[in-house]
Amino acid sequence: MAFRCDLRSDTVSTPGAAMRIAMSRAPVGDDVFGEDPSVNTLERIAAELLGKEAAVFVPSGTMANGVAIRSMASPGDEVICGSASHVFNFEGAQFALNGGIQLHPLPELPSGTPDPETISFLLGGKADIHQAPRVLVALENTHNMLGGVICSEGSVAEIADLAESAGVSLYLDGARFWHSAPRDELRSLASRFTMLSVCFSKALGCPVGSLTAGPGELVQKARWYRKRMGGGMRQAGILAGACIWALEHNLPRLGETHEMLQTLLEAVERSPGLSCEAGAFPTNILMADVIEGTAEQAVAALGARGVGVLALGRGKIRMVTHLSLKAGDLRHGARVIESYGG
Repeated sequence: MAFRCDLRSDTVSTPGAAMRIAMSRAPVGDDVFGEDPSVNTLERIAAELLGKEAAVFVPSGTMANGVAIRSMASPGDEVICGSASHVFNFEGAQFALNGGIQLHPLPELPSGTPDPETISFLLGGKADIHQAPRVLVALENTHNMLGGVICSEGSVAEIADLAESAGVSLYLDGARFWHSAPRDELRSLASRFTMLSVCFSKALGCPVGSLTAGPGELVQKARWYRKRMGGGMRQAGILAGACIWALEHNLPRLGETHEMLQTLLEAVERSPGLSCEAGAFPTNILMADVIEGTAEQAVAALGARGVGVLALGRGKIRMVTHLSLKAGDLRHGARVIESYGG
């Protein structure tokens, strides 16, 4: 179904004319042989931007998380993560299926991370043959299911110190990391993580692609896992060309999507059929509660009027802004949302 205002996800964004031109002009080679110049350029630029030694380009965010975590944890190991995190809820149990790795979920605080005291307790215990070795802590920033919240720097720093003291690695699912800070601050925020992933098909509007960055040895291991998981790509420079263009042209524009979200937030606040927590959505994701009926009913009613939203559970819907939204279509969406339930 085509929506006039599609807010289901930022993955519905599409490449504009300038990005398509960049893709068509990108020099290409065989990336499995390490010979695609555009992919090599993208990996170098992204590694420098994130302050890491190396990076590997992969088809999807799920694969980016998969190759990174499998590079830092072995079969039989345990990874501490958030109970609302993407790696725990939305990746088809890939770590159990593909890596023999157990996830240990903890509820997140409003700050976007699990409670540091609980993490400290889990990491501080003596070796116990009844328990799996805890070798990694995985965080998410910005946090999807918490409404695009930017993780508190204080909480991240505290958890990073705990991980370092315990001799375990710290990983960041940074699919929407681009939204967390201005470009010149990303390196500092990434510095406490052993490895992290970023996505180009969400925030930056590219058709395909994510990337994992970290120490050279671990990235090489991740590249090996990428191949084993079927992610080896050949003339992928066509895709990398879009990502390089997006880093230059779309990354500086992400603030526009935050402004769009405030328009939707005001519409939800005026809607008789929806409600949300004011001030809780700082980036491009909004979670709204359906006052009467179910989320699926709200999705159907809004969809019938040309506005696409996503149901999350029985009584909550999600809206996500992105750079492909046109001003007139956003205004239409806001009007429909404001009138919902009236």
